[in-house]
Amino acid sequence: MVKVIVRFMSVARQRAGTAGVDFDYSGQRLRELLNEVVARYPIGDIILAANGEVRPWARVLVNGRSHHLVGGLDVELNNGDQIALIYPYTEQF
Repeated sequence: MVKVIVRFMSVARQRAGTAGVDFDYSGQRLRELLNEVVARYPIGDIILAANGEVRPWARVLVNGRSHHLVGGLDVELNNGDQIALIYPYTEQF
């Protein structure tokens, strides 16, 4: 079990209803964490595409760095890592 801090920013924060949470999850990789987070919070459609990849306009940061720069979705996470989920655009209704 890995315990990380997940921060929700911009529209992801509005949808999640919180700025951040301590999150325990059963995997070790970022991909597994994201799957568990989007199952619990209604942000899946703005963060992940149908194929499980991060949407082009969404940002996923691992300890302040783009997930692309630290190993992509298969990067192994450690206790205490901070994950930021960012959707930078406002939703139009």
